[in-house]
Amino acid sequence: MKLTKFLWSLPLLAALAIAGALFAARPAQAHVGIRFFVAPPVVVGPPVYDYYYPVPVYYPPPAYYYPPPANASVPAGYTCCAGPYVCPLDKIHPVGGPCACPAYGGTSVTGTVR
Repeated sequence: MKLTKFLWSLPLLAALAIAGALFAARPAQAHVGIRFFVAPPVVVGPPVYDYYYPVPVYYPPPAYYYPPPANASVPAGYTCCAGPYVCPLDKIHPVGGPCACPAYGGTSVTGTVR
């Protein structure tokens, strides 16, 4: 019976011993010193630029920019002038009448016959 009481009190005695050691009065200790810290070299590369090439722009061929000059070899009634587009007609039409030229994207542009 005495042994069991001793075993039950053993953790309490150990806790008291640890607490006494932690809270025991001891002389003040001051440390004075100089410390140096050497960091590894830092290597910084060139900045990264996100550059995107512009979207390609497709212009119509130069033959379709302006109406043909007046002294052109194309007879009147065979040319359709629709704004910046000029296209040939397969059959003769009356001069000044309505016509249409195919444009990019599958659309058509209306103009007049010259």
